[in-house]
Amino acid sequence: MQFNPEITNVLRDLLPWAGELFKLLTQLGSELFYVPLALVGYWAYRKRESVIVVFVLLTSIVTNYWLKVAIHSPRPPQSYWYPGASEANYGMPSGHAQNSTMLFGWLAARVKTWWAVILAVTLTLLIGVSRVYLGLHFVEDVLVGWAVGFGLLLLSIRIERPLQALLSKYDTNALYGVLFVIGLLMTVVGTYVLLPLPPDDNFGHIGGLVMGVAVAFPLERRYVNFTTEATAKWRLVLRVVLGLALVIVVMIGLSPLLPTADVWLRATRYFIVALIGGFVWPLIFSKAKL
Repeated sequence: MQFNPEITNVLRDLLPWAGELFKLLTQLGSELFYVPLALVGYWAYRKRESVIVVFVLLTSIVTNYWLKVAIHSPRPPQSYWYPGASEANYGMPSGHAQNSTMLFGWLAARVKTWWAVILAVTLTLLIGVSRVYLGLHFVEDVLVGWAVGFGLLLLSIRIERPLQALLSKYDTNALYGVLFVIGLLMTVVGTYVLLPLPPDDNFGHIGGLVMGVAVAFPLERRYVNFTTEATAKWRLVLRVVLGLALVIVVMIGLSPLLPTADVWLRATRYFIVALIGGFVWPLIFSKAKL
């Protein structure tokens, strides 16, 4: 049973000035924030931890997609959507609420300070509220998103060390090969088995990212193996600025050729972006001594 979507109107009446602010805050729960964050950390801050962040996010994103498809819950009517706000796929659980809980909670657990916990909780709450304010989710979508994200967070913290110990016994390249096959199989299942496809969405971007990461990281480790330590700050800044510009240009430039509507073309676009961010750009900036 869905909560009354009029809660959206109640929030807007209480905070009539907050529409544009919530449109901005809600992006902190989207790939527009996560992808640059992971790339900046990977290229210029803490490489190993950023790789873990990528897998933390992918775990949450993949889980969220399949839960949406399984639950099949619609979003609020478009008449409730805030001007300029739109979304695809089903509604429950809220991906923004789930992924922000997982990411910010995991980062707070690593930092281990009260201010990090307070910041993580605050951002997660604001992102969740923004989804209801913008009319893109029912309240229960957000509540379930928070619950799933928190559950995944506790699980990831609990199994991180045992999982690392287990995986260390196996060849890294073989593990990435398995990850690639998993990404490929999930894309096939999401395209040809779980029909009909979600409204205005498909698994292409997630499958492409998973397969791209599975190829990019082992290639970087073998042929580049760059470091962020003992590197001049101005070089790190150039890595980030030029690298983000390259990723944005490629992402936008390939959109007409590899459109979102086609699952495999979309997967190819995101595969290329992941390959560039994880391997090609590190190879370039290492050769350029950045």
